[in-house]
Amino acid sequence: MIRDRMRQWLTATELPSKEDFAFANEVLEPHLYTLFVRQHPRDVLHGVKCAVWLLDRGYDDYDLITAALVHDIAKGAQRRRDRVAFVAASDLGVARWLAEPRSQYELRRAVSRTLLHSERGAAMLERAGASEGVIELTLRHHSDPGDDPVLALLQQADAAS
Repeated sequence: MIRDRMRQWLTATELPSKEDFAFANEVLEPHLYTLFVRQHPRDVLHGVKCAVWLLDRGYDDYDLITAALVHDIAKGAQRRRDRVAFVAASDLGVARWLAEPRSQYELRRAVSRTLLHSERGAAMLERAGASEGVIELTLRHHSDPGDDPVLALLQQADAAS
């Protein structure tokens, strides 16, 4: 886990390429691509890496690949320190206490966005007309996958990217 966190820290300033946007444009329907490009550049790149990870392993289910691209659409802008604060607060069990969507402090607003991004992202996708599969995968991408192998694959791609 520490290795994954270090990788995330070191790659947090990478920017998506024109090829990344072209790839997503080929996969996503126009109304979903519009949401995709509104993401923070870090989340655009992360979504592409998730989708490519799945495709490289032979998984090409449309809902799965689409969810890989858009599962973090509701995170919004985040500074590195906001993400670090969220991870630390989560590990300490105080993220819900720290999160405050109307705080005067951006860090607390960012933690709130991250804490609620699955639910808010699913709602955004529903309003945009995404399939039930994409909405459900986005909603549950931080939940126990139980016996859902597709959700488990999304979580593996998410962790690997």
